[in-house]
Amino acid sequence: MHRATKCVAALALCAASALGAQTAPTEQAAQTAPPAVFAYLVSGDTTAFEVVRGEPDVLRGVFIVPKQVRIHWDQQLVQGVPGSLVLGYFPFDAPAEARPNREIDYVRRADSVVVTARDPRSSQSVVRPSQAGAVPVFSSSMIHLASVAYYTVQQRLRTVPLFLSTSGKTVDATVQVFGDEIWITADGLLLQTVWNDGVLVEMRVPSQELVVKRIMALPPAL
Repeated sequence: MHRATKCVAALALCAASALGAQTAPTEQAAQTAPPAVFAYLVSGDTTAFEVVRGEPDVLRGVFIVPKQVRIHWDQQLVQGVPGSLVLGYFPFDAPAEARPNREIDYVRRADSVVVTARDPRSSQSVVRPSQAGAVPVFSSSMIHLASVAYYTVQQRLRTVPLFLSTSGKTVDATVQVFGDEIWITADGLLLQTVWNDGVLVEMRVPSQELVVKRIMALPPAL
């Protein structure tokens, strides 16, 4: 079973926190890292949740829209550098043993990204032009964008090319640091991330009236 097929009931195994530090943790630290759970609020109303976990060679996330969909994302890390991406789409109430309704791989090449879409009946691949070093990102996840911004700052870079999952476009994102905030602008979207001693605590997208806050745990109903 692909790693992206695990259910929300197993979040402790497939989604917890590594956004405190993008350097590769030890195996023991990765296994014991507490969950990082976030709530998405638009104009004060909660619209989604996300849980993220970092391991030595992969960053995992589960993006949940209650009563609608659950999307698992895994991004490979090669010596801490973000690489290929896998998205798995599930019904919100899919059982633990379920396969995703749809799965999409984004595999980086020198100047392109190979996008492979699979469902239970078919598989199709297409090569999209891109840039060398472009990072495939799950465009719906503000947490994913925040992790890329943190990585960019650690590498002492001001820009990073992103391959957007929703559009297939490659865009140059700019990153700025203001005290304990890291701002990333990509494809006209400004994301303001707030950190406390290297731990991500909040994000804001002013143009969408969106605030993403770190919370203690997912609601019991999920």
